[in-house]
Amino acid sequence: MSHRQFLKLFLKQPNINASIIPSSKQAAKGMVHGLDLGNMKYVVELGPGTGAFTDILSENLPQNCKVLLVELEEEYIEPLQKRFDDRFEVVRCSACQLSSLLQERGIDHVDLVISGLPYTLPEEVKKTLFKTLLKLTHHGTQMRWFTYFPFLMKKHYSDFQMKKSCFVLWNFPPMWIYSVN
Repeated sequence: MSHRQFLKLFLKQPNINASIIPSSKQAAKGMVHGLDLGNMKYVVELGPGTGAFTDILSENLPQNCKVLLVELEEEYIEPLQKRFDDRFEVVRCSACQLSSLLQERGIDHVDLVISGLPYTLPEEVKKTLFKTLLKLTHHGTQMRWFTYFPFLMKKHYSDFQMKKSCFVLWNFPPMWIYSVN
């Protein structure tokens, strides 16, 4: 997908598409920095978009690790399906359906949730999704997400015991990465 198409999707739905251009390779490395990806069995990525973070997962997760990619934007689905191997399942739906998706697959433990979702999610989506994410993190799931505006994001994630993992200057715009361990 070209930068022009990505910008068009952002302008069409800024509450769904968090950025005007895809995240950089440095941002992807920052999202997984310090994680023991080699021992993971099940990973969820929310809002993979063009797959910038998915690329680093594909390169570093073991062959027996399964990855659920939850994407709402239809234009990203087919390119993701074509690009990644059979460890990656791409599902087109809202992230608020995460609990149901995990139940349908018989998954009771998730090692990692990586989120590319904006903090400006609609309240009904955020309420349902955050309930699921809080339950997962209370049971040992690690979670990573980013923001361009930490002072605005923090109030949305106030229920999470988050900490700043890193700052990525080499991204446009620069991003802060947060985690729950």
